[in-house]
Amino acid sequence: MTSDTRRRILQAAGGLFASRGYTAASMREVAEEAGIGKATIYHHFPDKQAIVLTLLELQLLRVKETLGAVEAEPDPRKRFQIAAEQGIAALLESSDIMQIVRREVPGGRSRIRAAMVPFLRKNRSLLAEAVREGTRTGIFRAVDPEETARVFMTMVQGTFASVSIGGERPKSARGAASAMLDIFFHGIQGGGRTPKENR
Repeated sequence: MTSDTRRRILQAAGGLFASRGYTAASMREVAEEAGIGKATIYHHFPDKQAIVLTLLELQLLRVKETLGAVEAEPDPRKRFQIAAEQGIAALLESSDIMQIVRREVPGGRSRIRAAMVPFLRKNRSLLAEAVREGTRTGIFRAVDPEETARVFMTMVQGTFASVSIGGERPKSARGAASAMLDIFFHGIQGGGRTPKENR
């Protein structure tokens, strides 16, 4: 009962914060959306900031969970595929809450950075490891593992930035990951002929 009520509060608040804005949405509106009394919210959360920070923690946990799936995959190419698909999906799911906390919660930017920096470092390490293994077995050509991992992660985070900054959300995380992986693995260079030469 308690966990269900808490879940309803978080779900209602997340929707309202995304549609109306964190500052504009009131606790009364959250209670109405959740179908409970306003006093019930205070039984679970002391204030609105506690709600949004709980939403942030849940989203950050979702992002961090992708590391387990990436680390568990021994195949170098599949490791990159998992990192792209799950990483983009998790970042897109968390984009609304991360933007709200970054803009409207005191110390929010520092809180997100503190949580994300270790994740990014570990992710880069796992991907660099995949590059080394792929190079050793002949799957990949000889490239700098750390730099390759950094470029790949920049591509993943660029999808997130397109949403958070430009509002350009891809139709699906899987589709965005597929397009990104195709370019990452195969590049865009053709057979060496210019368009004029192809005529």
